[in-house]
Amino acid sequence: MRKKTIFTMAILFALFTVLPALAPQEAAAASKFADGVYTVPFTVLKDTSNEQSTTAEYMVSPAKVTIQNDKAYAVVTLNNSSWWQYFKVQTGGGFADVQVLSNDTANDRRVVKFEVKDIEQLVNAKIHVIVTGIPGFTYDNKYDIRFKFNSSNIPLAPVVQQPATPPVSKPTPKPVQPTPKPTPKPSVTEKVTTTPKPVENKLAVTKTETVETDEKDEVKEIESKVVTSEKSDATVEENAAEATEQTKEETKSEQSEEEIVAEDQAKEEPSKVTEKAIDAEVEADSTSESNSTLFIVIFSVLILGAVTVFAVKQRTRTQK
Repeated sequence: MRKKTIFTMAILFALFTVLPALAPQEAAAASKFADGVYTVPFTVLKDTSNEQSTTAEYMVSPAKVTIQNDKAYAVVTLNNSSWWQYFKVQTGGGFADVQVLSNDTANDRRVVKFEVKDIEQLVNAKIHVIVTGIPGFTYDNKYDIRFKFNSSNIPLAPVVQQPATPPVSKPTPKPVQPTPKPTPKPSVTEKVTTTPKPVENKLAVTKTETVETDEKDEVKEIESKVVTSEKSDATVEENAAEATEQTKEETKSEQSEEEIVAEDQAKEEPSKVTEKAIDAEVEADSTSESNSTLFIVIFSVLILGAVTVFAVKQRTRTQK
């Protein structure tokens, strides 16, 4: 009993874990390529080696492969169809007969169709061939063959971009409001503390001590006021001294500027006076020269006039 239960549990585990895991892989193999009808070449190999089988001589390559709804179907043409007793392809855990689409008896051809789970993997098949019509030759054999499809020319399916899932917004936690602390209520019943009456001597001592402390505080306040007033006076004096020094420097600068201007004017004035004197002398020289020339001309005219008069008189005398 125990062995049976273990065996049944193993079968159930295989059914619920292994088989569901294989099913998506088969569907994904066909869904890798885009839907359509394609011309796909193939080769026929022996069952235990990668050598080409003689069965390839009785098949037409390439085949027509149709991919639709995540499934692939191959359509293959068989020559000498009268020799083919059966043609089975692996599907799942067993083998099933292919679907006959057409049978041309005149040309001895047959077109068959079968499903391919994964076109990138080898497809196992079983055939039974009986050669007839050749006198003196008999051939009756069964073979296990494998199909190898060349899927390099089949386009891949476009990648469907899944919409990005927006991030789940986390609820913002509400701020915890502090609970107000209850204010303590004053107790109704308060204990009355009885203070003993002080002695008169103690009162007098405390009064004198408070008077002395008050006097000391007043003295300290007066001293602090005096110190602050002295500091303020010192700052005022320093500010006044700085202001007077600035005014002195400004007056000095103004005086120096006025002196420079006066010196420039004094330098310019004698130069102007000398120029005027030179001009006056030149004018005087020119006037004196003109006067002297006039005097000479007048004197020469008078001499000439006297000489002419004297000459005229002499002539008149000689003529008489």
